[in-house]
Amino acid sequence: MEDSGRTDGDVQTALSNAFSREYLDRLREGSETSASGESEAAGPWELRHEEGVYPLFRSWEGFEHGDSPEGMFQVREAGLIFFAVRPAAGRDPVFRPLEPVTPQGFAVESAGQVVGHLRFFNPDWLHAAHVGACLARSPLAVAAILEAGGPDFQEQVGRILGRDLFGELEP
Repeated sequence: MEDSGRTDGDVQTALSNAFSREYLDRLREGSETSASGESEAAGPWELRHEEGVYPLFRSWEGFEHGDSPEGMFQVREAGLIFFAVRPAAGRDPVFRPLEPVTPQGFAVESAGQVVGHLRFFNPDWLHAAHVGACLARSPLAVAAILEAGGPDFQEQVGRILGRDLFGELEP
């Protein structure tokens, strides 16, 4: 049989991608678009259970297609957390600090408006708020967090939400 110069990976890509290797290589030579980070994080994602582990794939990917998972977890709850926050990674920050510091503290901007102030600048806190904002926009992500928390956690969340909705009406 004649050697085409292709590796097994090239053959796999040719079989699983409608675009040629040459086209994809040429695309990668150019500059990245502003949305490339977001598209890398875009799903939809699936946490699967396969042979005692929990791989995280985009819904159209899988071992059966020769794809590598985005993450591999031995503990389902850890996989659910990573599943929930994956879309937040690579996205433009929801919150940004504004300069200079004011008497109120460091201004925090979102969507072009000041939404609050922090006494001390803390980039980890801003990033955590970004992840929280992304979670708040995804019912599927929140459901994964609830599932990861387990039944007692879900019961407590239900009690908190019930009290917020119905006041102190519980017997």
